[in-house]
Amino acid sequence: MPPTCAVCPASLHEGRELTEFALVYFQGNFTYPVGWVGHPPNAVWFCTDHAPLAEGLTGLPAGEALEEIRQRMARS
Repeated sequence: MPPTCAVCPASLHEGRELTEFALVYFQGNFTYPVGWVGHPPNAVWFCTDHAPLAEGLTGLPAGEALEEIRQRMARS
């Protein structure tokens, strides 16, 4: 399953396959048991169009950062 951008409306890239993504790590100190596998809760995928929106927000927890990004997008 390919990644999806955390903030893209589905229609934004309609008819265009996205092939480049950036994985952004937000604040989070997690301890995982030995052998743990999975996607860290503080790691969020963005398309290359939206990855710059995460700049300066990586010190926040992922949920707070995503809310700030959505608010910025709504204002623009």
